[in-house]
This record gives sequence, C-alpha cells and structure tokens, in this order.
Amino acid sequence: LLNRAVETLPSPAALAEREARGEPLTRAELGVLLAYAKIVLFSDIVASDVPDDPHFERDLLGYFPDRMAKKYAAEIDGHRLRREIIARVVANDLVNRGGPSFVNRLQEATGRTAADVVRTFAVVRDGFALPALYREIDALDNQIDGQVQLDLYQAVSRLIFMTSGWYLKNDAGTAPLGQRIAELQEARKVLEPKLASLLPAYSRERIEERRHGLFKAGAPERLAGQLALADVGELIPDIALTARTANADIVAAAKAFFAVSDAFRIPRIEEATRAISPPDYYDQLALSRAADTIGAARRGIAVAALTAHAKAADPVTAWLEAGGERVARIRERLQALTEGGDITVSRLSVASGLMSDLTGM
Repeated sequence: LLNRAVETLPSPAALAEREARGEPLTRAELGVLLAYAKIVLFSDIVASDVPDDPHFERDLLGYFPDRMAKKYAAEIDGHRLRREIIARVVANDLVNRGGPSFVNRLQEATGRTAADVVRTFAVVRDGFALPALYREIDALDNQIDGQVQLDLYQAVSRLIFMTSGWYLKNDAGTAPLGQRIAELQEARKVLEPKLASLLPAYSRERIEERRHGLFKAGAPERLAGQLALADVGELIPDIALTARTANADIVAAAKAFFAVSDAFRIPRIEEATRAISPPDYYDQLALSRAADTIGAARRGIAVAALTAHAKAADPVTAWLEAGGERVARIRERLQALTEGGDITVSRLSVASGLMSDLTGM
C-alpha cells in the first residue's frame, strides 16, 4: 500500500543513517505515516464487527453537528454509511492519540487482532474519560510552554498504550464493551481518591516530585496532580483483577497490591524499566516480557496473601512471614539488583525470574 518513492519517504538505509545521527522523521513524513495508518485501520475496522457495537453510537453522533445529532438521531443511526463513519471517526481518534504505530506495536506484543486493539482503546479512552482530559490540555494552548504541554500529552499517551497493552494481555475481551468500560469507571471512582494514601513511600515521593514539576512548569494544580498519578492510574485494572480473583474488596486488594510492590521494590524496578530504551528488537521483547512477568507475579502474590490470610490484619506481612527464609532471600537478591547499579535488560530478566518463582508458594 505504501510506496516510499511515491511518498518521498526515506529508504531503510537512509533511516538507519538518520537514527545514527539522532535525526527524527520530519513533520511532513510523519503526516504521511499518520494518513496511511488511518487508511489501513479504517479498512480493518470496516471488515470487523467493531462498528456494530452499540457503544460506538456516540462516535457516530459526534461526527455530526450537535443540533443535527440531537434532532435527527434516529435518521443518523440508520445512515447507510453508518459503519464507515464510525470506522473513520474511531480510526482518526486512535491514530491521532496513539500514533501511527500504536496498533502494530500492540499486535506484535500481544498477538491480538486490530479489532481487539480498537475495542481496548475504547475501553481505556472512555473508562478514563480521556476526551475531557484532552480538552483540558488543549485549553492550555499559548498559556504554558509548548514542551510542557507536549509532556502532558505524552503522559496521557503512555497511559493509553500501557493500559491497552495490559487489557490485551490479561482480558479476553468477551464481556460487552459497555460493561468493561463501566467496570473501569467504577474501579477508578473507588480507588483514585485513595491512591495517594495507599502508595508506598517511594512512589508517593516520586509522584509528588512529578506533580510539583508540572505545576511549577505552568500546568494547573489539579491537572498536574491528575497526570502525576497517571503511571499509578494504569495499575487500576490490575488491582481490579486482583480483587475479583481473590474475591476481595477492591480497597483491600489495592492495599495488598501496593504492599507487595513495596516488599519487593517493584516501584524502583518499574521506574528503571521506563528509562531503558533497548536498540535491539529482541531486547525490547525481553524487556516487555520481564515487566509482564513481574506484574503477573505481583498480582499472584497479592491474591495468594488475600486468600490464604484473609483474616489477618495485614495479609501480605502474614504471607511474607509464612514464606520464611526463601522469601527473605529473594527479597535480598532483588534489593541487590536494584541498588547495585543501573538496571539492565538482563538484570530485569533475573528479577522477573525471582518474582515468578514466588507465585507457586
């Protein structure tokens, strides 16, 4: 579909030379990639049953002027190009927010279809009420430094990508889209007001540093606080799954989840992981796999603690004590890994193996 010569895009060799010099694609070149990404995704959506999901009726109505949408809602719903309009609106929104490689990257990482990625994007977009958040950032045009505004957009983009990846790896997606969105909204409603108080001290300090930095740079105080918590917000679906699996209250599950994080120094590992940019494709896969393994182990340990020590005042402490010397040794090794220099892909792989060993206890 894409002809580099016709679109005057650089050849693979030219791209390699640019990468070596640290030169990115030009805005014109990015525009071409965005356009083609939308064309391909539009075709994938039309070929799937995504446009038939009732949830996307709001995207259909949003395509038309407000007065027309209100007055002729029934006629619009029966429009003969209904599916194509939905596909165009959703494809544009996803690529604009996620970038031209969003779908491909998630497909490669998870093995899921383009339709699965689109549905998951909708869960994250609407479950986190991101259109309203984007409007808040848009309203800062010419009011704050442009780079700061880009940093705000980047924080939301990361939330979309990381949470979408989690859903694609951990949620079969068989429940109705509206139900999945409602579950995320309910989990957010319960957890977000309590997140700051539930976090380990290390995470609270980092979030406060981030919040203060954004606020000092010109972001409104409430928005700075909300986006500073974005890296923690992406954990909400995982906490909700922990609660469902352990048949526990979601706040109790969050306490256990973060207690496990603190006990095994996972926030430090996650922070270091975000700073790693492997140049090799397979190193990137190894990094992603290790991070996923650590996340699954954290959830597994939290579930084990909540089920085996449900009546304990602190289920995770009880689980750690029951694990005895074996758990203590692994905690010591993880401490050595996180304090003995920069975390590399190989160190992270070792850490994930150590964490995985504990889930069978």
